[in-house]
Amino acid sequence: MSVSAVSEVEMANRNYVDASDLFRTLAGAAAPRGQLILRGLSGGNSAAPGTTATFTDDIPFAFTNLADVERVEVLRGPQGTLYGSNAIGGTVRVITKKPVLDEFELFGTMIGKMEKNVDDYDTSMSLGINVPLVEQTLALRVNGNIQNDQRPMYNVATGNQSESQENFLRSQLLWQVDDNTAVTFGYVRRENSSQGTTLGDTSKPGGYYSLRYIDNPDAKYGYDVEHQWNECDPEWGRVRCVQGGDFVKGAVDKYAVYSIFDGYSQNENDLFTLNVSVDNIADIASFTYAGSYRENESSSLDDWSRLDGADMFKTWIVNKSESKRTTHEMRFQNYDLNSPLSWTVGMFYDKYSTPSIPDYQWQYLESGDDISAANYWWSWSGLDVRQMGIDKFGDGSKIWNLREYGSWDRELALFADASYTIETKDMGEFEVNAGIRRFDLEDYSHSESEGIWSEEVTLTGGEEDGNRFKFSLSWRPEDNYSIYGLYSEGYRPGGNNGPLAAACQADPNANQRKDRYTSDSIDNYEIGYKASLFDGRFNFTSAAYHIDWTDIRTSTYMDTCGFSYTANAGEAQSQGLEFESTATLTDTLQLVFNASYTNSELTKDNTAISGKKGDEMTMVPKYNAYIALDKEFELNGKPVFVRADMSAYGKYKTHFNTKEGDQVPAYKIFNLSARYEVNENVKLSLHLNNVFNKETELYKRDRSRSNSATAQKYIEFLPERTVSVRLDYVFF
Repeated sequence: MSVSAVSEVEMANRNYVDASDLFRTLAGAAAPRGQLILRGLSGGNSAAPGTTATFTDDIPFAFTNLADVERVEVLRGPQGTLYGSNAIGGTVRVITKKPVLDEFELFGTMIGKMEKNVDDYDTSMSLGINVPLVEQTLALRVNGNIQNDQRPMYNVATGNQSESQENFLRSQLLWQVDDNTAVTFGYVRRENSSQGTTLGDTSKPGGYYSLRYIDNPDAKYGYDVEHQWNECDPEWGRVRCVQGGDFVKGAVDKYAVYSIFDGYSQNENDLFTLNVSVDNIADIASFTYAGSYRENESSSLDDWSRLDGADMFKTWIVNKSESKRTTHEMRFQNYDLNSPLSWTVGMFYDKYSTPSIPDYQWQYLESGDDISAANYWWSWSGLDVRQMGIDKFGDGSKIWNLREYGSWDRELALFADASYTIETKDMGEFEVNAGIRRFDLEDYSHSESEGIWSEEVTLTGGEEDGNRFKFSLSWRPEDNYSIYGLYSEGYRPGGNNGPLAAACQADPNANQRKDRYTSDSIDNYEIGYKASLFDGRFNFTSAAYHIDWTDIRTSTYMDTCGFSYTANAGEAQSQGLEFESTATLTDTLQLVFNASYTNSELTKDNTAISGKKGDEMTMVPKYNAYIALDKEFELNGKPVFVRADMSAYGKYKTHFNTKEGDQVPAYKIFNLSARYEVNENVKLSLHLNNVFNKETELYKRDRSRSNSATAQKYIEFLPERTVSVRLDYVFF
């Protein structure tokens, strides 16, 4: 199969802090908003389609912080047999450093970064320790990281700059029971929080709504209300328009946004893991087990003042969620690695559940004049929203509630994979491989909504099962090159939709919604060629693939009410070429070159996402390329490593039914970095990204399909020129 692996040293040289930093260097990869999309499998209008799976130390957990990580592997193409659901585009494997039984270590990393035109600076600090507790038997490794990210967006309405914080503590206790058996207990605590938005707003509304309150002692709340449209220069952005042409001193125009509230989010994870490996069972098999239990709590605030009130009054939604997840995976593999027969059999179990959460979602309305304003603006409802809140919830500021009475999703799978190697005298080595995964899915959810938008009870559940297969044939004429052909299948599990809000009943996309959506299906046909030439000085891998995608699982946005649901809709195909290489030009100079071509499009109309047959898939550039030169030399007798690299991406769109604001232009970015090894314990590096300070976009999307004056035109910019200083140190 097609695999890319990035080592710890290479991640440090490139100053990667998160796995998303390296995604943009991979052939055939796209990550417009951080989530990896491989081989054109985006599927809908979301920048986070969930088509790749991430495993950290063989646990399905998207832990992508690269502190104390040994390597990252990216496996392209559907991994539906050995890695299961949600791996239709590929799988990311993050392998952390494990406890060392015979060595005490104390180590850390400090990073400071400044970006042009962004106030303040980003920091990342890591500290780790490895402690042998019992000689050759017990060792503990603990690593922690704290990150602060000052983001560029600045809310003119509140005066706040967007920012985020993330920290984690990871501990692993290794028990080497004997030479044959190892047990590792793990615990991860991860917390992150953010305030403000990462997306700008390029809309030019041409004006804004305002309200006029007229005293009327006979009115229930003492006012009659009228609204008016206030025109502004049609070339002005929203901030300048609302402020009457004035602007906040010091704000960079492209980073300025106008929102009555700054949204926030908070998330806490506790993950407990158990990994067991037995190298030899009766000279027949080796055994591995990877299990986990985790709890998650999150809360967030979303500003709905614009969408629900055209920014004329304040209304917001507070979300709260809790969840638990348990996973188990067991694998038996052949013990004799010299045997021509290689096999794996295993079982996977995964259950995700949420408890009863009466505060799952509340919408609030500010007291005072906003009550009269909301009654006027929402007169279509025929409700006195304050009185409704008192009658239903005992609080006039509460206008809508979504309650979760509990839900769960369960997956059980059995899988097997076997390969047989045939040695020939004249034609080299052939390997035949086959794999199967039998999965069984079951889910259930119960929720209830009440208030201005909907009055519904939703009780859904369902079951689904199926098989996914893999077949491959590889030929290795000589030790230094091989050719393979592969057929593989993948899937993402089905599930249930929440209730359809009353405000969405008339939306043109509402008739596509069903209580339950089913798994989608991927068929991947692939050929590849790998070689190591010129005594290992030139190594490359290449692949050509054709993918058929049916029953596409898509997130469908209802423009008239602001809600989304998931549907099965349409068919697509993706075809492409991938090439990755490393060339040692001299003993001190190395060249890396990766490139891809991707042609991904719908092969059937998909009305749920406004897609037409022949439309190119969203978030997917036709090409991407990465080229880097690494040079090594000495300074004062100490090694110095210098890297120059360039990433290039073709243009792409972010939405079907494409508007002008949905098209992202092609771009190139140049970076420079240097690392100086002060001594064997201290490494100092300098990184300069976007050297030429090229201004371009990573992501653009019009929220409204009807060009509503109140809707945002979202944009995320490529970071401007950034300078980072990194210090890696080992105390012992």
